Amino acid sequence: MLRTLHKYSGLLLGALLTLIGLSGSLLVFDHALDERLTPELRSLSHHSGATLHQVLDQAVQAAPTDTRATRIDLARQPGSPHTVRFDCHPPRDCVLEVSVDPATGRVLTQREWGQYPMSWLYRLHYTLLAGNTGKTLVGCLGIVLLFFLVSGLYLWWPRRTTIRNGLRIRRRPTIRFLRELHQVIGVISVPLLLVSALTGITLVFYSPLQAAINSVTPVVSKPSFSVHSQGQHLPLDRLVEAAQSTYPNGTLKRVFLPRHSTNPLQVRFNLPSESWSNHGASVVWVNPYDAQVLGTWDAGNLPLGNTLLTWAFPLHNADALGLVGRVLWLIGGLLPGVLFMAGLLHWWQKARAVPRRRKSW
Repeated sequence: MLRTLHKYSGLLLGALLTLIGLSGSLLVFDHALDERLTPELRSLSHHSGATLHQVLDQAVQAAPTDTRATRIDLARQPGSPHTVRFDCHPPRDCVLEVSVDPATGRVLTQREWGQYPMSWLYRLHYTLLAGNTGKTLVGCLGIVLLFFLVSGLYLWWPRRTTIRNGLRIRRRPTIRFLRELHQVIGVISVPLLLVSALTGITLVFYSPLQAAINSVTPVVSKPSFSVHSQGQHLPLDRLVEAAQSTYPNGTLKRVFLPRHSTNPLQVRFNLPSESWSNHGASVVWVNPYDAQVLGTWDAGNLPLGNTLLTWAFPLHNADALGLVGRVLWLIGGLLPGVLFMAGLLHWWQKARAVPRRRKSW
């Protein structure tokens, strides 16, 4: 029964898992590929001469009037651009990205998120281009992948021989070779695909899993702040300096701009204690009217439950694993496709062999 369920559910859903895996492999190097695909983003100066106020001002001037700036993503590395994100006003439902040269403040590109290649690939990976319904489906496919890993390991487990012999691929007739290839690759890939599946499920079903983890070990909520409207905001660079003084050794990653007059400025950092490089999980909230620091969130000093949830994203995209980990994750994204093709060919060869045996009778 379990073998039949594993086989036919794999034949039915393996193509979707292959698609998600392949897109995930490319997204491991999404920003590097995006800069390769977009000539305007290449060969920038490695110096950051423009202030954040200048970067934001130039982006606002370039963006359509029916948009609102919501966030600034700082350059990931020397030679990369700053990116200012804008939300479109209703009835338009879109996010606009304006890339700006950190050295000069010059606007380089203006693109709609989800329409240029790498952002389209992200939508494919995360939602199968089907919005919230597709996002839920992707999460469910992550659960299906867990079933394949557990059931496949159980079905493979050697009962009359050693584990070492069970990991051998022998030169046999095609059907047996494909079966052993599928089994051995599947067993070897269990640790990699297990982490990928668990972190992906966490990102899709974050709230239910947060509640589940909180029932076992405490999960604290981020603080919430509001401010009194007091006229004009102070210059952006002064507000960021106030946040930086709280974490002087932190690397500035993102600035979330106030959406309403009572919202604080949210500044995100990567701290030396954090294992990832681009996530920006630590936060400082600043009053935009007087530069007073309202509160902080140190991602490296949280309860176990929060730590587990915080690690989900930088593990899933290999940000916490360095270059070697990214290459490993790239290979890992190819594995569902390899397993699907080996299983499909095994099933096809076996199905073809049945009529031949009947004819020989």
